[in-house]
Amino acid sequence: MKKLAALFITLAVFSGGLTVYAGEAAKSAAELEKEKAMKEPYANDFGPDKIDAAAYPKEAQEGYKLLQQKCTVCHTASRPLNSQFVEADGKDGAARDAAAAKMLKEDAELAKNKNVWQLEGGIWQRYVKRMMNKPGCTVSKDDGKKIWAFLAHDSRERKLGKNKAAWKAQREKLLADFKAKFAKRYEELYAEKH
Repeated sequence: MKKLAALFITLAVFSGGLTVYAGEAAKSAAELEKEKAMKEPYANDFGPDKIDAAAYPKEAQEGYKLLQQKCTVCHTASRPLNSQFVEADGKDGAARDAAAAKMLKEDAELAKNKNVWQLEGGIWQRYVKRMMNKPGCTVSKDDGKKIWAFLAHDSRERKLGKNKAAWKAQREKLLADFKAKFAKRYEELYAEKH
């Protein structure tokens, strides 16, 4: 029996996917990640899982489609779409960091509550790279760049400027509802960031 299990694991690894065996049931790494995500929810998970990206640049639209296809294998699309993360615009990391610092200096409200706006120069770039390194992730480097382009653009489009007040209201409601339903998890995730 042990030899058979070892053979299945070897075949799974060589075929490009890692499958974890527990008794008779087999679960892929992506399925295990999705189970973990559902057991450890975020306030983001309870917001909308779709947006209208039709007016976004072509690369961001492609990134949105990829997010809906690939990222949802491990968690809902709601998790990144309703995140507090906002990535400043710029040609490179230094320019994005400088833009973020300037925005935080010019608009004190953006710095008041990191649970509503967590503004950084490369936050979505780091997040996408981290997700791409998780077991079971099938996002290629090119797809990852498109997903990052979407998330960075979307975070500025829907969470700042003319949409800032609506975003704040939506995010605060998500946090309040989450706190009422998952008080212990809320304390773990959000209490110290406020």
